[in-house]
Amino acid sequence: MNIVLIEDEAIALRMLRKVILSVEKDSVIVAELESVADALKWFAANRSTVVDVIFSDIQLTDGLSFEIFESLQLNFPVIFTTAYNEYAIRAFKVNGIDYLLKPVQEKEVEAALSKLKQTKSLFSQQQMFEIQQMMQQFQPAPVQLNPTFLAFQKEKIIPVKCESIAWLNTQNQILTAVLVNNQKMHLEETMDNIEKRLPKAEFFRINRQYIVSRKAIVEAEFYFNNRLSLKLLPPAPETVIVSRERVALFRNWLQGIL
Repeated sequence: MNIVLIEDEAIALRMLRKVILSVEKDSVIVAELESVADALKWFAANRSTVVDVIFSDIQLTDGLSFEIFESLQLNFPVIFTTAYNEYAIRAFKVNGIDYLLKPVQEKEVEAALSKLKQTKSLFSQQQMFEIQQMMQQFQPAPVQLNPTFLAFQKEKIIPVKCESIAWLNTQNQILTAVLVNNQKMHLEETMDNIEKRLPKAEFFRINRQYIVSRKAIVEAEFYFNNRLSLKLLPPAPETVIVSRERVALFRNWLQGIL
């Protein structure tokens, strides 16, 4: 059994490794990762590696491990290990097989791995193939490379192509698109709908209020509480902050990893 460990505490990592190898003596630890950024890079570079299960802490130094599974859409089963129980519901939305509270006990690991094996045995390879084929039919339509949005000014409807957008901001339920020429357009769509339609390679949602385009970013600076502040062009009227939970994903997006 090939296993990946995601844990940022050295002592907890050693204990978890010891317990797993004691319970599953033939298992192989193929990777030990300590942050969201490390995990994103490793999984992106090792897509062909066979992984049977991931043991993952939830609160890592640079964010929540959910970001890894939600951004890369990994299909590997996950056993979460954490000192907190408030993430249980979200854990089972990202391939969570079990949810173990620290300190992890040998009997709990044994039961979790047994549960994993039972789950796998329920489906033959042919059944799994048919399920995957069925799931593909419900995949969302691919994002348009250059979608057009509609801005309304008095009695005019003005088409706004995404390639002309520098950044978007929502304040007091008003969504404003700031164009590369510093022209401001008000769009009658929600931030969530706009985010879904924009090409992810060129636009990134840094927090609840802002979506920025790659071409608008002049530089990023370290900000307190493990966040980043961005200098945009055209400039924003306020300090634009990448939220702590999005920093790791943002840095990888800038590098073209996502």
